[in-house]
Amino acid sequence: MITKYAAEEKDDDGVPNGNFFMNEASARAAATEVVGTHNGLSGGALKAYVKEYFPRTWAHFDVNAAGMIGVEVMPQLVRMFASDQYMML
Repeated sequence: MITKYAAEEKDDDGVPNGNFFMNEASARAAATEVVGTHNGLSGGALKAYVKEYFPRTWAHFDVNAAGMIGVEVMPQLVRMFASDQYMML
């Protein structure tokens, strides 16, 4: 998740500070990949699933409408999005 999708915050001097986050686009891409492989969805079915369920899942985790969430909450987001609380990530 970190190496492929997350971005690292930088301090005021532009030095990376070790805090990783996901914006909505990167979270959508990661969640789409996981649901596609885990739930066996592809093509139009995957696109329809993402369109239906991702916006409300994102809103649930980005409660302050900051436009980003910490990468550490992505497992919970993906589990909720996939409707599978037992998914091992």
